[in-house]
Amino acid sequence: LYQVFDLNEGEILAGDVRLLYVSSARFERDWNGDRHSHECTEISFCIQGRGEFCIRDAVIPAAGDDLIIVPPFVEHSERSTPSAPLEYVVFGVSGVNIAGENLSVGYRKSSFRDQRMQFVNLLTYLLEELENRSENYLEVCSSLLNILLVKISRLPAIDMEQTRDAAPAAAGDNSVFWVKQYIDDNFTKEVNLDLLAGKVGLNKFSLVRRFKSVYGCSPINYLLDRKFQEAKFLLLTTENSVKQIATALGFSSANYFTQAFQQHVGVSPTEYRRQGGELRQKEGNKSIKA
Repeated sequence: LYQVFDLNEGEILAGDVRLLYVSSARFERDWNGDRHSHECTEISFCIQGRGEFCIRDAVIPAAGDDLIIVPPFVEHSERSTPSAPLEYVVFGVSGVNIAGENLSVGYRKSSFRDQRMQFVNLLTYLLEELENRSENYLEVCSSLLNILLVKISRLPAIDMEQTRDAAPAAAGDNSVFWVKQYIDDNFTKEVNLDLLAGKVGLNKFSLVRRFKSVYGCSPINYLLDRKFQEAKFLLLTTENSVKQIATALGFSSANYFTQAFQQHVGVSPTEYRRQGGELRQKEGNKSIKA
């Protein structure tokens, strides 16, 4: 069962939020959706059943009373099983941002279990109005959308804000934001340009060009900078050997780490640690004299 209501932009408004489409789905068999993305924010209300949302690298369990929000241009798909078919209602909306969104994850998840009947009733009324299109149904739908958005914003783990005259970010910009976040979260692991480009669906040259236009350096140089930032922190705050630090940061050998560190920082790791220790000792002596 699959039902879609496509709407003209601007027909159904709640403040600055525009409702672009609504779909109601229930999967009757073992089903895996194709990976896709949208130029708008998608809000999925899971009514009953069980399944999974595959969002970037994450697999998110989904069941009745779960609410999942996916921002624009984030690739995702849905899965369901025949034993408990997943049934959900999806809104496509523009003019809304998820505050504090972690782009490496690319979603927000919450539960409306404590208010299940209220949410189900509001969604049922909205679907009925869209299907029947009775007199003044647009006004009714706008009111229902406004109530739903307010109730969503009150749910745990949801920090949603409206954006006046909001336009979705360019897909390329969203991709490089995600790549930066991915590097920040995984810089100690094996990361290369092929891996990053494949995750966001860009060729390597496009990714490098777009990343440089936003951050002023290539993704690999940014990766090395993050590694050396962490290396400097570990050299000054731990007694780990240079070899241990090199291994922890994913370098193939201590010699390669030392050469790369010296080229990047200007001194060897051992000298950086020594200078840092002397500086801390001088600052300590000043504090004692004061």
